[in-house]
Amino acid sequence: MIFIFSDFGVNGPYSGTMRSVVMRNAPDVAVCELMLDAPDRNPKASSYLLAALTREFTKGDVVLAVVDPGVGSVRKGLVVRADGVTYVGPDNGLFEIIIRRSSDISIQEIVWSPNETSASFHGRDIFAPVAAMLATKRTFAAKDLAITDRCAEPQSWPDQLSEVIYIDTYGNLMTGMMAREGEEKLMIGDHLISKARTFSDVRPGEGFHYCNSIGLCEVAVNCGRADQVFGARIGTPVNAR
Repeated sequence: MIFIFSDFGVNGPYSGTMRSVVMRNAPDVAVCELMLDAPDRNPKASSYLLAALTREFTKGDVVLAVVDPGVGSVRKGLVVRADGVTYVGPDNGLFEIIIRRSSDISIQEIVWSPNETSASFHGRDIFAPVAAMLATKRTFAAKDLAITDRCAEPQSWPDQLSEVIYIDTYGNLMTGMMAREGEEKLMIGDHLISKARTFSDVRPGEGFHYCNSIGLCEVAVNCGRADQVFGARIGTPVNAR
């Protein structure tokens, strides 16, 4: 299966045209648009979110991941093989947390390119065809890289990011922290909130934090919007107390 993870959204032609390249070049491979609203032009927040979503993948899957504000610059294009799953996308930290949490890693720089490449849409022109070639066992030009040869700045990111990394359609706040046992209180802005197992364990309108379905610490308000109640956005600090 080929999974697509991007910040392209559902409006405009970008998601559709990238998916069409995948389907045209790998017509017999199932394609799943896992997420099209990854943190907008934010490889750091997206890295923690993508790492939490690895539970959806199995060995042999290919993940086409494109959150690429540096498209057209000197940044590399990467193929990262991590514990049997192959990831294709930009070298900007998007795969940093996956690399750290995996035990079997290899990395290649994509050297292949088509005859015509848009400077602003490598997702369609480079990463999508490479993902299709990987899924159908075809070869393309690439060169091996040492793990340390990837983008340097993300290597200083923390293992757990104490910030909001995603706000879902209900206003719930996913953080870059894995949910941990015994962490009873969280501070977000001036608000100290308690832990609960699920929404119905607190009163309507009450805020809480919990372990969400992908293992991340998430802040929510029962029958309300945590982003509005707590004045939060992507990047808002969330700290244990």
